[in-house]
Amino acid sequence: MKLKCDIISVALCTYNGGQFLQRQLDSILHQTVPVNEIVVVDDVSTDNTISILDDYAAKYPGIFNIIKNKKNTGARKNFEKALSLCKGDIIFLSDHDDSWSGFKVQKVIAHFEAHPEDKVVFTNASFIDENDQVIPSLLWDVNMFTKEMREFTADKKNLLRFMLKYNKIVTGATVAIRKDFVDKILPFRLMHKLWHDAWIAIVAANHFALGYIDEPLIQYRLHRKQQVGWLYIQKINRIMEGIDPVPDLVRKEMNNTVEESELVELVHIRRKRVRLIKRLSRFIQLDKQIADEIREECRLAEKAYIRTKSFPVRLVETFRKMFK
Repeated sequence: MKLKCDIISVALCTYNGGQFLQRQLDSILHQTVPVNEIVVVDDVSTDNTISILDDYAAKYPGIFNIIKNKKNTGARKNFEKALSLCKGDIIFLSDHDDSWSGFKVQKVIAHFEAHPEDKVVFTNASFIDENDQVIPSLLWDVNMFTKEMREFTADKKNLLRFMLKYNKIVTGATVAIRKDFVDKILPFRLMHKLWHDAWIAIVAANHFALGYIDEPLIQYRLHRKQQVGWLYIQKINRIMEGIDPVPDLVRKEMNNTVEESELVELVHIRRKRVRLIKRLSRFIQLDKQIADEIREECRLAEKAYIRTKSFPVRLVETFRKMFK
């Protein structure tokens, strides 16, 4: 189905991104299918970010809408503001330090045309370092969204199950959203350790409207200023050493082959899932079947935990996990 797409928007957030910003802007502006609007929210940058943005706005009149915050509000609030201001039929999220494939917009639009049921789409990504050198790994492998896991999540219900259990598979810089779905995801709900990209993905998956493109359509930059950069490098190193990015217990959970003796190891993570469901349920009506499944899995792990460990040990472990 041909997609009516009069305006294609980019929601771009910046903070002291001058070192890499020009390459990102050039990659956005030189797409095979051009973007019409770039909404930038700058979070009080103190480097040359604003001067770069002003130069590009002058060079490409009518495309840029630059909002300069008066005080620092953080990535979550900035993307919320940028998304709310975008007018496009399709809105792409963008960080200031990555680089897009020249075909990214074209391929995402083609996916939306082929899959009208999808409201949010995310893609794979390759990695580059501070010097634009390729790091030999892919984002989905690092995020445990391997080919094996993708085959499991081909069913939309299984994709929601996967998101609620392992919600860190979607990276915001790879996401595109239909405008008519924005009101479903705004405002971003503030929850412990749940970033805006995970919120967007869970809401879309809960509507069975989350899709993905199995292709690296951005180069995701790892550098010293990132909060997640070092963690990714550690995971990449383990993959290069031949360590399977999917732990055995995760695979067993997905295939429903967890043995009773192994349930004890899952009790704390399953408690976290139930807490997440409880928090999410304050804002969205989660699929009842899947929410009940996750609660039942936690109940089974609790029973095994109580049978296996004494009360004092359980108490100490629980407090350690709570304050970790």
